[in-house]
Amino acid sequence: MNCSQCQTANPEGAKFCMSCGSPLAASCPECGTELPTEARFCLNCGHQLGQAAEAASVRAQLEQYIPRELLQKLESARTSGGIQGERRVVTMLFCDVTGSTAAAEQLDPEEWAQIMNGAFEHLIAPVYRYEGTLARLMGDAILAFFGAPIAHEDDPHRAVLAGLEIIQSIGPYRDEVQRKWGVDFQVRVGINTGLVVMGEVGSDLRVEYTALGDAINVAARMESAASPGTVLIAADTHRLIAPLFDFEDLGPLEVRGKSEPVGTFRVLARKAQPERERGIEGLDSPMVGRDREIDVLRELVDGLSQGSGQIVSVMGEAGLGKSRLVAELRNAAATEVEGGSGNGTEADPQLQ
Repeated sequence: MNCSQCQTANPEGAKFCMSCGSPLAASCPECGTELPTEARFCLNCGHQLGQAAEAASVRAQLEQYIPRELLQKLESARTSGGIQGERRVVTMLFCDVTGSTAAAEQLDPEEWAQIMNGAFEHLIAPVYRYEGTLARLMGDAILAFFGAPIAHEDDPHRAVLAGLEIIQSIGPYRDEVQRKWGVDFQVRVGINTGLVVMGEVGSDLRVEYTALGDAINVAARMESAASPGTVLIAADTHRLIAPLFDFEDLGPLEVRGKSEPVGTFRVLARKAQPERERGIEGLDSPMVGRDREIDVLRELVDGLSQGSGQIVSVMGEAGLGKSRLVAELRNAAATEVEGGSGNGTEADPQLQ
């Protein structure tokens, strides 16, 4: 079967082109029969395909590059009239090529395009490996979000790991570029975490899912201030991941538009033995607003002594306090073991 995009002849039964990756077949929305991408009517039931087949083909291509959650959200926005703005704490990663203007001046535009196409493979792969979202692909840079639209409890951690991997993976490619074109090819990464509004920006001509707020400006400033081959993070990100990495404190940095300088830290490596990740060392605060949940879990724990065991799932959005809830239960059980409970019931040793 010939690919309609690049005309490559593919083996029978292939669903995607082995040359460009374009889908070779669509399916009828009425009966599910697989069809050639150029088909306008179903070969089995005669259903008119028109835009449905085209949309399926476009979706198949987009899913190769965009996380499915983001693709679904963009499709929903197109049909409902726009993505509603939502406030989120997001970690933003900027990465660009240092000295790209001077390097591009030395080369033919096609040579520079070839270099950048090869580089983007090394820049983008770590973002998706740690389940970030590639928000923008610029001429010599990328912008990625960790925490929107896909959120994890450790998004700052994931962003820094992605940044370190970018720096590491670009090393062999830098040697290749130096050998072939005589160009010193280096990248730098800047990261910041903060509250932004995520949503649709643009007009009928072009729509972009992006972040708005001061935090993204600080992330861009971190990238521009980073030295080649390094990852520079702002103090707000450092506060969240300090127990997990080794850093070099570079001191405060003046950022245009901000009344106070921003603390900056160069990420050196992951700690060989990470410290306590949650909470603040030396500071304990009471748990508030979870009395009912604690009581339910305590009743279940008490039932263990009567031979009534259960599996309990604690579910909730990232950052709601699931780990803290379990930690409080463990602490309560440990207290009962040490001092004895009022009703003489000992806590289950598996909770200690």
